[in-house]
Amino acid sequence: MYRRDYIMRQIEFMVEVLQRLGGLVDERRYQAAMTVIDESMEELFGLNGTMVTRLFGREPLSQLTFGEAADLSQAKLIAAAALLQEAGDIQAEQGMADESFPFFASALELLLVALLHQDDSPLPEYAPDVAELTAVLDPFHLPPHLNQLLLRYYQKNSQYDEAENVLFDMVEELPEDAEIINMGITFYQLILKESDAQLEAGNLPREEAEASLAELLALRGDHF
Repeated sequence: MYRRDYIMRQIEFMVEVLQRLGGLVDERRYQAAMTVIDESMEELFGLNGTMVTRLFGREPLSQLTFGEAADLSQAKLIAAAALLQEAGDIQAEQGMADESFPFFASALELLLVALLHQDDSPLPEYAPDVAELTAVLDPFHLPPHLNQLLLRYYQKNSQYDEAENVLFDMVEELPEDAEIINMGITFYQLILKESDAQLEAGNLPREEAEASLAELLALRGDHF
């Protein structure tokens, strides 16, 4: 009961914060908006937004909620992802695309961690959208750990074609990385246990999946 009340209060808090941010951005008071984001992040984690983005690529951002109950952790991660997406939007609106990257990328990492451990609870309306974040990050190079989270997310959601695209981006970048090749082999071995209909629904027909598996096995020196 306590956790549910806490989550409801947090949702109300986030709705108010996002309304404030919308007003500040409309007035082009970007620095004031960033201050609101930092204060809100400190309310969640004791770290402001810039400090969180500095952890990106150095430490798993999931550690920000280490030891907390799953539902509380998910609520905090999604709230933080929403705030960091707002920060990225603010940078982008000012024409600072490079400065927007760590905010968008950190938002995506937090969101993916939350969604990979999501229970059956509905997401709040302010939860960011994976497709929207990947679209704004498309011009940038994503680090391996973020691509791995994307691969797991797409696999979990039966978006097999998207998972394959991410996988082969990683293989193309690091063609001799045994961990990535083994990850890909495991991915194909798992999805090939699905029915033809399920594979077709995920836009990755069996023949294509088998061909890709054979390609990865050849890279590893095996035979399909």
